[in-house]
Amino acid sequence: MKPSLPVVALLLLLVAAVAGWPQLRLEDWTGTEGRRVQIAVEMARSGDYMVPTLSSEPTFAKPPLHYWMLCGARALFGEGYVALRLPSVLLLWGLAVLGFWLHRRTFGDGAAWVAALGVLCAPLAIAQFPSTEIDPPFACLCAASLWCLAVGAGDDRRGVLFAGGALGGLALLEKGPPYFMFAAGALLVWWRHRRCRGVLAFALPLLLVPLCYYAPLLLLRADTAAVSATAREQTVDRLFSWQWRHVVETPWFWMRAFGAQLPLVLWCFWEWRSTRDARMSGKDLALRMCSAAAVFAVAVLTCFPAKPTRYLLPNVPLFTFAVAPAVAHYARQRRGLGRFSHGVLTAIGLGGALLLVLLPFLPLPFPGRAPVAALFAALLPYAARTPRTFVASLLLLPMVFGWTVLDDHAQYWPATGRLRAGYGPLLRRELDALGCEPAELATFGHVHGGLLLGMGLLPPGQEDPPAGTPYDAWQPTAKFVLREDDRDPPLPKLVHYRERFRLCLPTETFVVEERNDR
Repeated sequence: MKPSLPVVALLLLLVAAVAGWPQLRLEDWTGTEGRRVQIAVEMARSGDYMVPTLSSEPTFAKPPLHYWMLCGARALFGEGYVALRLPSVLLLWGLAVLGFWLHRRTFGDGAAWVAALGVLCAPLAIAQFPSTEIDPPFACLCAASLWCLAVGAGDDRRGVLFAGGALGGLALLEKGPPYFMFAAGALLVWWRHRRCRGVLAFALPLLLVPLCYYAPLLLLRADTAAVSATAREQTVDRLFSWQWRHVVETPWFWMRAFGAQLPLVLWCFWEWRSTRDARMSGKDLALRMCSAAAVFAVAVLTCFPAKPTRYLLPNVPLFTFAVAPAVAHYARQRRGLGRFSHGVLTAIGLGGALLLVLLPFLPLPFPGRAPVAALFAALLPYAARTPRTFVASLLLLPMVFGWTVLDDHAQYWPATGRLRAGYGPLLRRELDALGCEPAELATFGHVHGGLLLGMGLLPPGQEDPPAGTPYDAWQPTAKFVLREDDRDPPLPKLVHYRERFRLCLPTETFVVEERNDR
């Protein structure tokens, strides 16, 4: 008896919670998490959900959907680390449920389970999706949109195409134009084989959803020139920072692009094993559109100067969707493992054995519970003897590493020297000792949001000097100023201020200065 979709959804929710817990519990804001939370908190406190602000200044670098989700999570669950990271995990869970539903009705239960579990158990999903960063929710919305586009185009279903367009509009409200970098590959395949039949059902909601926000924003609230300048800075202007050294980095980027989609990317050649003509079936078209979206995005990013791994997060669910039927077909075979599968297991086993030897010599957080993961990997070649157990072991291995290596990393994060939010209470006590009232404090230049959130203060500030003011002549007027001392490029010297406190962290130094008009 097949389980109903609600039962499947509950099971997948449990898997999502278990897989994401090690990163959910990390008690600090890493990367740009602090900035995202700071913008959301400022939005909630001001009650202005139209114009995001950072240190009380408007910021249009990213669309507002992410901050709306963080505001909703904050109102429902509180301000803790787990609470504010929940939207990303819940979106990943929703994506897994959608993948299960789409695959079950087209390819059967086996492919459906592979698609759902492949999304939740991917190494990058476990390591990076439980966060307040923008990229994980964008990856979920982008992949969901292109999944629906591919299935709707393959089966000529206008309702599914409409849903894909609406989800694509939400992806545009999450991160903006990068959505088209992934959609372009799928659209090209759709045009080649079906001439984009029914494109209006997809395009109308794709454009109308972001227009519902940007039309009133540009007409009523924001300076059109400022928004356009920010959009140009975030897209076209980045191309002009390209240098010849970026060519040398390209092979490493391709290796990361391949590794980001492990382990199920190993089955991608199954889907590309033969040529197909223009009359390919709807099933084949859907799979080909998803894989083309991922490949085209890698090709485009190859030409960009900066190629962080987080830009590739949508490729994880896109490739998983494309290869799930092939993986399920392989797992159903009643035979022994082939040479390639034996080679993969041998490499994993040798890697686990080597890790067992090296762990005692590695710094914190090792060894911790990492020997459990290393032992699991070392014994895997002896446990996986059939295609079914081989696939199951590849899905289980990232979760084992998550609950050992990543959990140790979360526990020992303060010892890594990159803690910021944890030093906030110390800085707040020093400000109180100086007699600094919250209304008397301002930031000079950008100060890491994690530190400010740890202080419990979000003082006003300004990223850049006012229009017409030279950067080296800009001087604040607040009684107390908090700034980063070793910033590159350096901030202008404060003429009428004297240093009162210096917080020296392993990676940054922050200074509190008091205005002295005598």
